[in-house]
Amino acid sequence: MSKVGTAGSAAGGGVAAGADAAAKVAGAAEFQAQIKELAAVSMEATERSIELRTVTTNLQTIKKAADERVQ
Repeated sequence: MSKVGTAGSAAGGGVAAGADAAAKVAGAAEFQAQIKELAAVSMEATERSIELRTVTTNLQTIKKAADERVQ
């Protein structure tokens, strides 16, 4: 009986190890997906920042030109 119990325990341990490995693979895939999403959001934020700097620079140029006309 103890041999059967040991074989059953070994099989159960193998299933648990397989499930653990599958969970690690799924976790790694989820992590990679999050990294891709973070990179996309970061790129979008960079594009917005550049656009805002461009608009700010243009507005400052227009203001300087208007200030010079007043003087």
